[in-house]
Amino acid sequence: MYRPEIDGMRALAVLAVIIGHFDFGLLPNGHLGVDIFFVISGFVITQSLLSRQHRSFFQFLTDFYTRRVKRLMPALLLCVAVTLMLVLLFMNPGEELTVLAAQRTGLTSLVGLSNLYLLWLSIDYFGPTAQSNPFTHTWSLGVEEQFYLLFPLILWITGYVTGQKTGRRIFSWTIASLAILSLVGYMWLNQRNPVSAFYLMPTRFWELGFGAMAYVVLSKFEEIASVYSQGRAKASWVIGVLLVVALLLPNQYPAITTLAVALLTTALILSLTPESFVYRLLTIKPVVYIGLISYSLYLWHWSVLTISRWTIGLSSLTVPFLIGLVFLLAILSYHFIEKPFRYSDWSFFRFRQFRVGVIGHAGIVTLVFGAASLFVFQFHAQLYAGTTSASLIKKGAETLLDTSVFNGEPAWHGEECALLSNNDVGKQIDIERCTFGDFKTAKRRFLVIGDSYSAAEVEMYKILAERNLGAVTITSSWGASAVPEIEHTAFWGKANDYYWSTIVPDFVDQLQPSDVVMMINDGREFSPKSRGRKADEKLFKLRTGLKRFSNLLAEKGISVIYQSGNPFLRDSKCSPDAAVAQWWTISNDERCIYFTRDSSLQRRSHYHKLLLQLEEELDNFYVLDLFDVFCAGEVCRFYNEEGIFLYRDEFSHPSLEACRLAQPVLLEKVLKVTNEPHEKFDKSSL
Repeated sequence: MYRPEIDGMRALAVLAVIIGHFDFGLLPNGHLGVDIFFVISGFVITQSLLSRQHRSFFQFLTDFYTRRVKRLMPALLLCVAVTLMLVLLFMNPGEELTVLAAQRTGLTSLVGLSNLYLLWLSIDYFGPTAQSNPFTHTWSLGVEEQFYLLFPLILWITGYVTGQKTGRRIFSWTIASLAILSLVGYMWLNQRNPVSAFYLMPTRFWELGFGAMAYVVLSKFEEIASVYSQGRAKASWVIGVLLVVALLLPNQYPAITTLAVALLTTALILSLTPESFVYRLLTIKPVVYIGLISYSLYLWHWSVLTISRWTIGLSSLTVPFLIGLVFLLAILSYHFIEKPFRYSDWSFFRFRQFRVGVIGHAGIVTLVFGAASLFVFQFHAQLYAGTTSASLIKKGAETLLDTSVFNGEPAWHGEECALLSNNDVGKQIDIERCTFGDFKTAKRRFLVIGDSYSAAEVEMYKILAERNLGAVTITSSWGASAVPEIEHTAFWGKANDYYWSTIVPDFVDQLQPSDVVMMINDGREFSPKSRGRKADEKLFKLRTGLKRFSNLLAEKGISVIYQSGNPFLRDSKCSPDAAVAQWWTISNDERCIYFTRDSSLQRRSHYHKLLLQLEEELDNFYVLDLFDVFCAGEVCRFYNEEGIFLYRDEFSHPSLEACRLAQPVLLEKVLKVTNEPHEKFDKSSL
């Protein structure tokens, strides 16, 4: 039985997703529209499977999968094929890893595995890499398609779909038990590996299970529910308002808001009656129509949005056009692809229909795979419609570990000097393989510690050895905390603990009076976009940790130079190549989300003020501020006013060019710290 209010809820879900993706600030939890879809999908699939008669298990499965193939695949194939071609035309081949990730995500989406591929890449859905992938949104299709492999079996095995007397009860207990286990798993894993909790079907099963249980409850208590229709109508008001509020809340507690949205969606399905205002609102013809085309809207909106970021950018000028384009593509897809394939007979007999659908889909997928592979490996560079890419000596995060030369010889061997993952716990770092100059005989030693940014700035420290100020040893631990007092439970947690408990103390023990420890890290976590209790707690822990560490070094006569925060280019959702002006560029500032100098300084003000206070309090603590190097104008961009690119990747790791520009600032600070003669030097020679 067709239920127009369900399409109305689909409209709410897809509009939330689109608004949230176009402007996160307008709807912070707009992405939870996908979770609304999951609950709706569980409800609709259960209704669909139970509303048909089946003579055999084989017919039951073939009938179901035929409908799924006809419903999902034609529109998906078209979207993937068109978007892949646009990837080849407009995605810079210089960003090879990003390009390949996008192409492979699109291809794996055709077989329902893109969520697992994105998980394998460890791509954070809210990170810049995900923003540049035009197929990131297909993760939800992967979850649903994997659910479709399991759910029909549960319906059949429990006897619900075959009409067995105890079938409904067994099915209800089975789904409820699996949903509870799934929810517990989601909550547990979200604290330890949120990326896995986000992408995996088993940790999303509970949402689809909620929808299935909603159908069972309504079908079981239909007569009772009709008696309480007025109460349900009033409840739907409250539930609908709470659901909208949940979408508007800040995204600080994702697990809690996800659970709230799923529960509210389930409650809304149970409470809707034709007498309620919310029901009438959801069944207005334009709203229902948006629900009908919601699948095509969902497919096309992210492709249009992502490709627009590479090309014309997002602004008040382009967004209205892009939204219109999304709706136009969705309408065309729905009326000329989705509906015709969904409601036409591919063959007279059901099995032949299923066979034709599966074989046809397999053939088209193979064709798309083959064509994409041919384009990628043979014609990719020629198909790219751009003309230039960012001019950088080294580009991409993979260059952070490149060997660095000193006096014509390899001196810093990146992979040997850094902890790259938890697998590196126990790794020994050889000082001689990580030092510019001779650590043993140098008149002074500079020990650099920190996260990946300490490795990114290797070129900057080299000036200290070149000016005979001392030997420079650089170590790094990917994702390391600025101080050990700040807990680290994410991907690099064990490596971080090993770095601070073993590597750093071992190296510090080998330092002597007048030596210097330089602490280099991202620092972005200490300057969040919006401040709160957690931000203040982190700053307190940072202050405590820096005082403890500095006092410990002061006892040995060792000074500390701590680098303050740079501009927040990681939040630009851009990359060096994407920041280059192309022939299709309307305004570069629209393609990358840039921030003014004043707003950036204001954002880091609490962090920087704390560091300056420590500089006043501690005799051996000094602040290195490179902000003017990375943002000399009114707006902080990927490049300076001379067109020199300051960052090597989308994670805002400084480029070699920026490191050379920063050398005079570092040299001046070191001369002050060490009381060396402040000889005049020609900055142009650095």
